[in-house]
Amino acid sequence: MTKWALYTRYSNENRSYVMSTEQQSKAEARAYFMGVKQLKAEQFDNLYQVDRMNESKSNPNKGLLLG
Repeated sequence: MTKWALYTRYSNENRSYVMSTEQQSKAEARAYFMGVKQLKAEQFDNLYQVDRMNESKSNPNKGLLLG
């Protein structure tokens, strides 16, 4: 499975990470996030974007808070 991240919809430099999930496809991840946020497709697309999350290859256990 692929890890997908939900980001607020701003320019790439200012967008904020919200949460992540592991799903088979981007469409499944989008549907999952829409359900969590309880938004219709148009509302969701105006507020959020879904992108593949890149894992650190040097240390896959290294998290955002662990630095």
